Amino acid sequence: MTLAQFAADVAWKSLPLLGLIMLAGLAERRWPAEAQRWRGRAVNLGCMAVYVLGFALLQQGTAALTVLAVNGAGGGWLALPADGWHLLPSFLVYTLVLDLGEYAFHRAQHRIPALWAMHSLHHSDTAMNATTTDRHFWLEPGIKMVTLYLAVGLLFKPDPVIVGMYAVLGLYNVVPHMNVRWGLGRAAFLINTPQFHRLHHSMLPQHYDCNFAGLFPVFDLLFGTYRQPAAGEYPPTGIAGGDVPAGVLEVLAWPLRGRLRKNGG
Repeated sequence: MTLAQFAADVAWKSLPLLGLIMLAGLAERRWPAEAQRWRGRAVNLGCMAVYVLGFALLQQGTAALTVLAVNGAGGGWLALPADGWHLLPSFLVYTLVLDLGEYAFHRAQHRIPALWAMHSLHHSDTAMNATTTDRHFWLEPGIKMVTLYLAVGLLFKPDPVIVGMYAVLGLYNVVPHMNVRWGLGRAAFLINTPQFHRLHHSMLPQHYDCNFAGLFPVFDLLFGTYRQPAAGEYPPTGIAGGDVPAGVLEVLAWPLRGRLRKNGG
C-alpha cells in the first residue's frame, strides 16, 4: 500500500466520525449539560488521531475487519444472510449478540486491573463530550480484536452487508458521550442516551459500576447494573482523585503514568 492509498484509507474511515463529532459539537453548544472549555477537547482529538494512525481504522471498523478476516479463513458457525427477508433478523441477531459482547467486555474493563489501567484514560475526562468517544488507550482495539471480535467471527458468518450496517450503527456511540441534556426518563432502558451514559462516567461513588451498555441498556437490566437516572441528574464526570493526562506522553503511556511522573520529578 502506498502512502497515498494509506492516507485515503484513513480518511474515508475517519471522516464520517469526524463529521458526526462536528455536528454533535454544534448541538452541545446549543443545549449543553454543563459549561465546558473547548481547550480540553484537544486531548481527546489527539487520542483519536493515535487510534486512526495506529490501526488505520476506527474501533467499529476494527470489529468489521476481524470478523470478515476470520470468516475468510473458514470461521463462522452460523450464517447470517442479507438477501430478502433475511436482512432484518440477521442484522438484529448480529447486533444484539455483539452488543452483549461489548457489555461483557466493558464490565471486564472495570473489573480486571490490567484492563482498567488502560480504560481509565477514557473515564479520566472531566468534561465528557462527543470527542470523548475515542478517548481510549491505543492498545484497547487490539485486545478486542483477539477476544470479542475473534469470538464473533468464529460464531457468525455474516453477509458483508450486515457487517457494514453494524459499522454504520457504531457511529451512534458518539451520541451517549455528548454534553447535552437528553434522556428518556422512565424509558431509559430502551437505548443508551447522554444522561444514561453520564451516570456511568460519574465521579460520584453512588454511580460506580452502573450503566455499562453500549447500545441497549436492557443488558444492564438483565445483569443487575442498571441505574435509572433521576430527573435532571447530570453528575460531574472523571475518576477518583481527578487524575488526568498531563500531556501527550501520558496519553501514549497512560498505564505507566505513575512511573513517568516519578521519573519526571
